[in-house]
Amino acid sequence: MKRVLVVALQVLGLPTLLLSAAIVLAPGRAALFIHVYLVVVAGVALTSLAVALGRALRATEPSTFESGLTRPLPPTERVKQLERLEREVTLGCQNAWDLHTRLRPTLRETAAGLLAARRGVDLEREPMRAAAVLGADAWELVRPDHAPPQHRHAPGVDAAVLDAAISALERL
Repeated sequence: MKRVLVVALQVLGLPTLLLSAAIVLAPGRAALFIHVYLVVVAGVALTSLAVALGRALRATEPSTFESGLTRPLPPTERVKQLERLEREVTLGCQNAWDLHTRLRPTLRETAAGLLAARRGVDLEREPMRAAAVLGADAWELVRPDHAPPQHRHAPGVDAAVLDAAISALERL
């Protein structure tokens, strides 16, 4: 409130000087000059009161009405296919059976599609060309004649080998 009062007094400095000069220059019209000055003082006082009142009543939290106007953000849903792939990779790294039954078919399907579309190689009909294009790590994971594991709970694929195989697929 003090700051508002100080600013109001500073603003009234110029009109006060103008009133004094007008009365000295035209003493016969002093009543008119005083009326104009009082209108200016009243305007400054009302402005100061409005500013002080606005600062005093400023809400710290949005009102119920304001919060009702904003739409809540929809929850971000993860892509179901991405979740399935993450689960397959995790399980495929943990044991050999999940690698053989879950991750290998997905990798084989991806490799077959990429080989056919980008290199014109059929994974099933031209296994030698596919092996040459893919490289040893990727071929070991996607080859069609891969036998099921003898021990279901044996460790799955090593993360570095899987990363090398996926990099080979990305280079297609």
